[in-house]
Amino acid sequence: MSNWQEIQAVLDQEIKAAVLITVGRAKGSVPRETGATMLVSAETTTGTIGGGRLEYLAIETARDMLSSEEASKDRILNVPLGPELAQCCGGQVDILLSKLEEEDLFCFNRLNIDNENSLLITEWRDGHSHRLLFSGREYPDSFNLPVRQAAERCLEDLGTEIVSSSDTDFTMVQSLREDEFKVVVYGAGHVGRKVVQALAPLPCRLYWIDERPEVFPEDVSANVEMLGSPNPVAKIAALPPNAFHLVMTHSHQRDLEICEALLRRCDEAYIGLIGSATKKAKFKKRLALRGYSDQQTARIICPIGIGELTGKRPAEIAASVAADILLRHQHSRVAALTDKTETA
Repeated sequence: MSNWQEIQAVLDQEIKAAVLITVGRAKGSVPRETGATMLVSAETTTGTIGGGRLEYLAIETARDMLSSEEASKDRILNVPLGPELAQCCGGQVDILLSKLEEEDLFCFNRLNIDNENSLLITEWRDGHSHRLLFSGREYPDSFNLPVRQAAERCLEDLGTEIVSSSDTDFTMVQSLREDEFKVVVYGAGHVGRKVVQALAPLPCRLYWIDERPEVFPEDVSANVEMLGSPNPVAKIAALPPNAFHLVMTHSHQRDLEICEALLRRCDEAYIGLIGSATKKAKFKKRLALRGYSDQQTARIICPIGIGELTGKRPAEIAASVAADILLRHQHSRVAALTDKTETA
């Protein structure tokens, strides 16, 4: 996750000068992955590249760049993460620093990062960068085949790739979308609120549904869409496919209706139902009377969360549920990559 939503929110405040800091090529153990990004102005920092001495060095360098009259607007720090830096990760990493010019700020402020085709492609040549921001798949003629292929992969998997042409020349391709997976939360009660709070910092898109719009909080994260409706079931048809669904309304009858609608839809990544094994057994009987087989109702996971975490406080349930969904998402990504490798 590269903090693009946070960064764009700060840029929208009409910052006059800032430095974009990005983790470049990395070897061995490093605090953050290639593509992790933060923004530094004279007074503020947004995002993180991993904290510690590495981040402190990057911020200090960025602010030197902002106060300097030097013509160069780019720097690359090649940093070994050893005793000299008082970090014992043991790896080595390039930190890419670019002073944003007026045209960069103009482009970032107007970029729709929710567009599924949003990319930032940065060409680095002899320590100098050139950025291209765009939302689309019509690549310029200057992009060679490896860059085009990297762009397609980043759009599909929402990641970052570096295409190297020499030790000093390379192209970084970054997807600016961060919603690696989608979660639908039905219910805005005590547990629902805590679940949304636990999931919101993760690289996901959240759809939060309740028939009582007045129970939603006033402020939510930018990746949360609140959908108030007197009939939550009616919202299901318009939801995106392959999402994780968490059913936790204030009504068992409403929970049953939502579960049945999801079983009919058949394109969800996961159906999680808050409750006990007894609740699952009762739902299974009721759904059997409506014609659903054991194989179909087995898709409903109840109880939800990680089994070893048995705390009943809303925050404990939320932490368990968030960890379980994150694990399931990572397993699905590994499986998808394995399938691609085997069929290539």
